[in-house]
Amino acid sequence: MVLTDAQTRDEERERRHLAETVRLLSGELERLTGDIDGSARAIEERKRHLWDNLRDMDFAEKANFRGEVDMSVRLAEHAVMLRGRIERLLESPYFGRVDFHRRGEAGARPYYIGVHNFSDPETQEIVIHDWRAPVSGLYYDFESGEAFFETPAGTTHGEITGKRQYKIQGGRLEYMFDTSLNIGDEVLQRELGQSADDRMKNIVATIQREQNAVIRNETARVLILQGVAGSGKTSIALHRVAFLLYRFKDTLSSDNVMILSPNRVFGDYIADVLPELGEERIAEIDVDTIAGRFLARVTGYEAFSDQVVGLLEGVEDAAAERMRYKATPEFVARLEEWITSRAYEDFTPGEIERKHKRLSADWVADLFHESPTLPVFTRLDRVANAAVHKLKHEVLDKGGTWAAADTASIRKQVRAMFPYKDAFAIYRAFYTDGPARRGLFQPLGRKKIEYADVFPLIYTMIRTSRQESYGHIRHLLVDEMQDYTPIQYAVLRELFSCTMTILGDANQSINPFSSSSLSRIHSIFPEADCLELCKSYRSTSEITEFAQNISRNDKLIPIERHGPPPQVLACADQHDQRARILTLIEQHRDSDHRSLGIIGKTLAQAETLYHALSGAGVELTFLDYDSTAFTGGIVITSAHIAKGLEFDTVIVPQVDEQNYANEMDRCMLYIACTRAMHELHLTHHGQPSGFLTFSTEPRSHAHDTQTVS
Repeated sequence: MVLTDAQTRDEERERRHLAETVRLLSGELERLTGDIDGSARAIEERKRHLWDNLRDMDFAEKANFRGEVDMSVRLAEHAVMLRGRIERLLESPYFGRVDFHRRGEAGARPYYIGVHNFSDPETQEIVIHDWRAPVSGLYYDFESGEAFFETPAGTTHGEITGKRQYKIQGGRLEYMFDTSLNIGDEVLQRELGQSADDRMKNIVATIQREQNAVIRNETARVLILQGVAGSGKTSIALHRVAFLLYRFKDTLSSDNVMILSPNRVFGDYIADVLPELGEERIAEIDVDTIAGRFLARVTGYEAFSDQVVGLLEGVEDAAAERMRYKATPEFVARLEEWITSRAYEDFTPGEIERKHKRLSADWVADLFHESPTLPVFTRLDRVANAAVHKLKHEVLDKGGTWAAADTASIRKQVRAMFPYKDAFAIYRAFYTDGPARRGLFQPLGRKKIEYADVFPLIYTMIRTSRQESYGHIRHLLVDEMQDYTPIQYAVLRELFSCTMTILGDANQSINPFSSSSLSRIHSIFPEADCLELCKSYRSTSEITEFAQNISRNDKLIPIERHGPPPQVLACADQHDQRARILTLIEQHRDSDHRSLGIIGKTLAQAETLYHALSGAGVELTFLDYDSTAFTGGIVITSAHIAKGLEFDTVIVPQVDEQNYANEMDRCMLYIACTRAMHELHLTHHGQPSGFLTFSTEPRSHAHDTQTVS
């Protein structure tokens, strides 16, 4: 492309501006490094002085000296944090620019936008605006023409006269171009066409307008985000956390944010996003951790992963009925009504007697019903404590004695007024109250319950006695929302009385008997804002259309980016299938792509293939439910664990009619296929799955699925 003189001069101005910005950043980096080194020496000297003079100092002098050391340490830590930000900016100082003519001013001025804010140390003029700053919204939300942004002083109106995008690496300008629209297709296509990294990365340079609306929503107490496969919903949710940490920095820190993550591998996969954006990592929790906290001393229980494994092996009609029943909002309402009514229907106040002193049944009844909002076992403890206090003082005032056995006797008398010894007994009794519920509670053994009963039991525990909540958490991120039932959301609402971002995709449900749609979750949080992301960015058009034929989502809008059509490879037998997979692995090694995911329906199938491929000399990583880290290169795992991950190339083995036959299998096949960014290969021997019949039909499209035999 031949540049005009004006374009050449403009590019030269941009290169000079970049060089000046890099000079300022380098100077600040040098200053901060000097400050850190100086602080380290000062801290060491203070410590040495304190140690040498410890015996001669009084308490106040020691406390004052330790305070000075602590302050020096905090200042040094802050300088280290700032240095990290400057180092990130030196690599790529900014990615965008918007020229904005404020109403009432003489002309437009440029605003350069990057990952962090940076001001000229001498003039204090902002050189780079943080992508989360109010003025940066102009870059994401408006085309050329009339625009506005919000400031603490009010709304600033004006006109956008130009927008520019940059690709800067290692402090060097690789390319730039002007765009009058939202984030330009050219940058987006370049970014989407790159190989997958070992971790999820920040996407500040390519945030789209509909994504920005999610990120910058600061008013929703609960935000429910339905996003199609490849819409970037998890990344957007993490950027939303970064925005909230920036917007409410005085009241919210990373220590106050937690993510309910589907598994530890996924937690590791997303772990770098917030640090890349200059924020600390946030704590993770999963449903099994919550279950363990409540049930460790109560009963054994089936883990979520165990339920998934069992479902993939096949499920009886009665078990499916139990799951369906316990996965509705109506179940939550019935259980809540049952728990609440126990205090009124099953509590029988009686007289309390000890050491010839008595409290009447009326006294007990009045005290019990004095606090109707408290959980029933808390109310019983309150009655017992009050009775002990009253009778003990009466006995002691008369010169008598009081022992631990007397206290225990009163507690036993009060507990005898209520027929259930604990929450588990109340929960079991729920299923004996009327014929409609009989048979819907089936333990897996004498001391183990089904996963479908885990959170109903936890909810019963929370509603019948005081439990410690996660009070320090002020924002909860819930990923894979479709895999949690209304009763689980009811538990989360009790444990986390904070703002929430809840996200997922109804088309990627693991359990068809208990999945939750956006509307169902909204019924649990009626105050929530609901948003949908329908554009899919991850896969090529060919892979997206292939997956759509497996599980149609009419709302999905693919971004047009082309690549080779998916291949369904028919093999002679199991031995031939493994040979084909080895050939595909060799082809991948010779390609420009970095990551390869081999995704089986079950972990057992994936593990069997892992051993076969390892025996053939292939270096690859097997991910199971005990894995804690995501690694690059070649990965083999199940569709369940692969949820949320993405790979340049994906191989899905054993796509035959026996292996992928029912609706749950369809979900697993859809999840596996939608992990692929650039290439997708499926292998089978025998008849292919009925979900792939479309792939053998004659097509007239230039880019289409191929069946290779």
